[in-house]
Amino acid sequence: MPKARKRNAVPLTVSRAVLLVEGSDAPFRGFIHDLIACGHRLDACREALAAVAGVSAAQYEILMLVSRADGVSVGEVAARLHRSGAFITIEANKLVERGILAKSADPADGRRVLLGISSIGTELLRRLAPYQVRINDALFGHLDAKRFRELRALTRELAAAGDRAVALLEYLMQEAA
Repeated sequence: MPKARKRNAVPLTVSRAVLLVEGSDAPFRGFIHDLIACGHRLDACREALAAVAGVSAAQYEILMLVSRADGVSVGEVAARLHRSGAFITIEANKLVERGILAKSADPADGRRVLLGISSIGTELLRRLAPYQVRINDALFGHLDAKRFRELRALTRELAAAGDRAVALLEYLMQEAA
């Protein structure tokens, strides 16, 4: 029987003891790969649903957020989706041009523009809903109410930590240049 080859020792990718198992970061790396795979699957579903709706994946995200928070500013959409205000403005304007979203002045501050769903957008979402229900039920059907609440809280925390990590990465890249 051949002897198992000893793997080259590679450096750890985390230093926090709670993320190491018996001094190994292998379970952590597996977790990262699972998160990435989950992200790929979510992206694939988002892109497919966007295609059914006849919009881009980014526009689909904006449409879904605005449809659940009617009268929301571009800045609020950008913050919630972790995108730049300029990007949201460009993509939202495309939805406004198609009549899917509507713009209005904020009654509390006339300088602010609010985004809302139009009747065309509402009808589009009515046609899309049966697809969304089946896909979302398949994606998250294994969750009970408690696990759903926990997962929501964890993903909010991970998104915020991701923002901090990206800012740190940008700083480190500038420092290295």
